[in-house]
Amino acid sequence: MKTWLFNPFKFIAGNKALLLGIGAMLISAILGYLGKVHQDGVIDVHKGRITAPYLYIIEPFTDWICTVIPLYIFGRLASVSTIRFIDIAGTAALARYPAIFAVIINILFVPFINIKGLADIQNISSGTMAGLVISGIAGLFIIIWIIALLYNAYSISANLKGSKAIWTFIASMLIAEIFSKVILISLFNS
Repeated sequence: MKTWLFNPFKFIAGNKALLLGIGAMLISAILGYLGKVHQDGVIDVHKGRITAPYLYIIEPFTDWICTVIPLYIFGRLASVSTIRFIDIAGTAALARYPAIFAVIINILFVPFINIKGLADIQNISSGTMAGLVISGIAGLFIIIWIIALLYNAYSISANLKGSKAIWTFIASMLIAEIFSKVILISLFNS
């Protein structure tokens, strides 16, 4: 069970992983649209302003593409093995499936609140605060889960281990987060 939760890439890769991952991203996008939850970064999920419906679909796919490209480039540079783009793309897509749970948690536990200052924070009801705490704790676990999945996907697909895998993964994730934020902010502001 642990392998299926944190490293399904031992069993599924390439085209199958890509199709399952695309399916998961579509489900999270549809749920995001219904609950007004945005996936506005590689590992970010927030309830937010209502936007054009197509942005809810674009967000997870932008996050995925922004993740795949640096992982593939760093994998090619760091690995002595032959790396297939489809393996990186497929496993990185499948690694995003916990985002479905992050979106659901945001729908269920995070109300729309407009906080502009300290006074607004002091006026939040205890029920709202409890929902924010639950979603924050659950969200932290889901972020860790997604990062673990992405690392395992990268490590297996690029045939990398140890410090080389860790440092190139960290660099890839930082680049991916920056690019996804820049692209998505420009889409929201256009």
